[in-house]
Amino acid sequence: MTQEEIKINFSKNLIALRKSRNLTQLALAEKLNYSDKAVSKWEVGTVLPDVETISNIADFFGVTINDLIYEKKKKFENKFFKNNLFITSATIFAVFFVASIVFFVLSSAFHVDRSWLSFLVAIPVSAIVLIVFSALWFGRKWLYVAITILFWGILLNIYLFIFNFDLWFIFIVGVIGQILITFSFMIKSIRAKR
Repeated sequence: MTQEEIKINFSKNLIALRKSRNLTQLALAEKLNYSDKAVSKWEVGTVLPDVETISNIADFFGVTINDLIYEKKKKFENKFFKNNLFITSATIFAVFFVASIVFFVLSSAFHVDRSWLSFLVAIPVSAIVLIVFSALWFGRKWLYVAITILFWGILLNIYLFIFNFDLWFIFIVGVIGQILITFSFMIKSIRAKR
């Protein structure tokens, strides 16, 4: 394999890996302690980093050096997405599993009438888990969904825990809050495209 082929393969693989983690060139540069101009040159294929830097990049993405310099037939995005989705799903499942245990203990041992509320508490807790993983792996669309679930989950918890049906206006506050969340994400999206 020639030096030019290595540059081209490295460039394509670096772009695929960076995008699979929803990183900008600047964000990747900051994580690797390089300038965004260096990352840009690597991705364009004008410059190939030294072996130590390639090794650090491979370690950062959890791949081998060969994965970076050889042409790939499979896509990195699918591999990372599936692994990250599995970890996120398993964590959310664990939250609801704990809620099931709490429900069982409260209803069986303590005979609490409204023990089903333990599942309701699991909704915002799951949303917090999803927010963390979305910020790490999935990007803005998932983050928007997670924040929306958290917001409405908290409002629903307040409404049902207080058990006062005169609190219907809390859902009007919810609609206004949802509009603000949506506009916030739209503004950040417009700024990110600039």
